[in-house]
Amino acid sequence: MTWTATCRSPPARRSRRWNKARFFFNAGMDETKQQQPQILFVDDEPDFLGIVTETFRELSGGRWQLHHATSAEAALELLKRQKMDLVVVDINMPMLDGVQLLRILNRRHPDLKKVTLTGYATEAKRTECLANGSELFIEKPRTNQGYRSVFLMLEELLTWTPQQGFQGMLRQVGLNDVIQMECLGRNSSILEIHDQRLRGRIYIENGSIIHAAVGDEHGEKALNKLLSISGGDFKLHPFGEPEARTIEGSWEFLLMEAARCRDELAAQPKAGEAAPGVAEAPDEAAPDVVVAETLICTAAGEPLYVCQCTDVLARVALMQTITQQAGLLAQGLPLGQFQRLEIPQPGNRAVVQVNTERMVFVRVASLSPTV
Repeated sequence: MTWTATCRSPPARRSRRWNKARFFFNAGMDETKQQQPQILFVDDEPDFLGIVTETFRELSGGRWQLHHATSAEAALELLKRQKMDLVVVDINMPMLDGVQLLRILNRRHPDLKKVTLTGYATEAKRTECLANGSELFIEKPRTNQGYRSVFLMLEELLTWTPQQGFQGMLRQVGLNDVIQMECLGRNSSILEIHDQRLRGRIYIENGSIIHAAVGDEHGEKALNKLLSISGGDFKLHPFGEPEARTIEGSWEFLLMEAARCRDELAAQPKAGEAAPGVAEAPDEAAPDVVVAETLICTAAGEPLYVCQCTDVLARVALMQTITQQAGLLAQGLPLGQFQRLEIPQPGNRAVVQVNTERMVFVRVASLSPTV
């Protein structure tokens, strides 16, 4: 199954091998380094701010323009007067803490890069900070080498710029994967799909599927028809209001229902076909893979949807382990936010996607005996 895509670009992806699996993170590099980057450190400990200023000025060779604020309120006032490239925020501050500051920065300065640097690192705080826009969650260093490591991570983050207008080919990917990524990321977009016979659109707003249209058909019927296409082209466009809102319900249920309709359609004999039990040439239009197992649960591991999953506890434990391993990688390297994990096996491919609210496990099996 092959899809050719021209889409709104996420940051360039880097892969990391882990138990024959591929991790996908939002990360990338721009070869052109910014000149005189403006960095703001927010921490209620003046002594720490003094050490940071002196150390990073020396490590940057004077290239960094360093600013500091001892409270969230002072940082917000400074940002009114001075444009910053990066803000490094402590968590435990009086009055307005680091997490609250991150939320305000997301609203007032959505393009500003943000990092959490704390002396009280916990998994709960890491999850909360990353969910509120922090690109990195770093524990405060205690050695000279630790400061150098933090400097290198911040330096790489400063030079990162999302690539615009990315074009490329995605192989062995279904529309379900694309829709899941858009919905899990709570994105708003229009997914335009076409093959040699059909052309249609799926409208996604804040991670919810609200409309689909193909030809004269609209709503869930159009959505199911588009998701039955086994290969073609798709493009992601900026969101625009559809002519009508014809679809309601969770995207998880809609995708599962589309898969059920697709399987039923594939099982029905087509015009001109022999009756069941009569040998005939294989149908070239039949799908080459089927959904063999699906599990959707909350971030805490509570099942929301189970289909052909014989060991729910084992799958939940696997997804929680993957989340922990991805968190450890993200703390040590500037990889960005974990997106998904692919686990290829002979005749099977499993995809795990997690965010702060949901964990999704989908395993597809190939119908081709040669795979």
